[in-house]
Amino acid sequence: MAGGQMEEIQRKLGLLKYPRANAPAQSLLFAGMERYALLEWLFFRLLGDNSPFCQQTPHRDEETAHIHYLAEIAKFLGITNNIDTEAIQGRGSYEDHAEMLRLIVDLVEASISADNQKWSVDEQVTKDIQLIDSIAEKRAQIFSQECKLFPADVQIQSIYP
Repeated sequence: MAGGQMEEIQRKLGLLKYPRANAPAQSLLFAGMERYALLEWLFFRLLGDNSPFCQQTPHRDEETAHIHYLAEIAKFLGITNNIDTEAIQGRGSYEDHAEMLRLIVDLVEASISADNQKWSVDEQVTKDIQLIDSIAEKRAQIFSQECKLFPADVQIQSIYP
């Protein structure tokens, strides 16, 4: 499953014009400069040119500083709950790495294509529905339990405690 997911991620990276989209999947998923370069590229697609991080680029030779810098950006973007250097380095299972990367790539894809003038209304609606479905799948990770998505009069109450 993760292999197919990684192929899809690499396909999307190609569509997003990432210069190293065809790099080996292992180098994109596990600790190393290839992964860090990809995360930095993705993060700055989300942040844009006016990012508070543009002025802070660490010296690339200092790997630890670079990892910490990327972890700060991930926290700032809400991708991680804290400055999680292990998430940046790709610790954990293969599936966890692929899922994190897929979520970031989906965010970049959604932010770039949010209002594509070339798309028909139907195509835009399809993309919007895909984004909403993706958010719904990860609702517990994205929103805290205290967050109410709907006004009190339309909250769906569970029958079971």
